[in-house]
Amino acid sequence: MEKKYGPLLNASSKRVLIVDDETDICLLLSGLLRRLGYQPTCAHFIEEGRQCLNTQQFSAVFLDLNLPDGLGFDLLPVIKEDQVAARVIMISAFDGQAERRRATEQGADYFIGKPFTRRSVEMALQTILD
Repeated sequence: MEKKYGPLLNASSKRVLIVDDETDICLLLSGLLRRLGYQPTCAHFIEEGRQCLNTQQFSAVFLDLNLPDGLGFDLLPVIKEDQVAARVIMISAFDGQAERRRATEQGADYFIGKPFTRRSVEMALQTILD
């Protein structure tokens, strides 16, 4: 169902999914996103992220590259197919040119290396959502 009008747009445009197996990263990002006015949801596995994507619409997804049940790249096609409006911010401790290039080639809209700063998260959101 396409959401175009009024409160539905505002509600879905403020939802952000975080798929990262590190609890500290999820807590840090969730707190920051809440202060910025977003409604974060956390998933720690690809499969858990897939279930979230099946039940809610998100405007953005923070997607870790390395997860216990596979690579974040495995979830990118699902996001791009099922959440057409969602923008993907790939996050990874592996911050090399090869990872950045592959992320872009496979459909990620932005890449942030870990550790990240509040400013880098704000810049990513401004770049992809404005």
